[in-house]
Amino acid sequence: MRTQYTDVVAEYLREVDLRLAGLPVLQRRELLADLAAHIENERVERHLRGEAELIEVLERLGSPAVVARAAYEEAGPLPPPLVAGPPAPPPPVLKERPPWVLPVIGVGFVAFLIMAALCAGFFAFARSEQSPSPAPISVTAPPTPD
Repeated sequence: MRTQYTDVVAEYLREVDLRLAGLPVLQRRELLADLAAHIENERVERHLRGEAELIEVLERLGSPAVVARAAYEEAGPLPPPLVAGPPAPPPPVLKERPPWVLPVIGVGFVAFLIMAALCAGFFAFARSEQSPSPAPISVTAPPTPD
């Protein structure tokens, strides 16, 4: 008798548990424990001996689908599931620039401009100092031997 009771009730509770997969684990365990305690109380109070009597008790509770639906209605809206996927990268950490960086870059840029101006002036001066181009060389016929 006890084996039949265990099989029928265990199958009923297993089916309810499968249908409650969307509920949080603790809430699901509490509900299953309450159902098991209720079924056991009915069995003891009514002195149930056969499998048919246990099935009547389970039918009065409702099918596993009905019990699960009621549990979901009682639970209310569930929080959204956790996102399954790679975690978002942490935001980039912006380092604070030391105060001397911008002045050094500015001085380097000014030095570059001065060097460019000096080079341009040097090349312009060097071109103006070149000697005028030589006079064209006239080509004469070589003397003929007599």
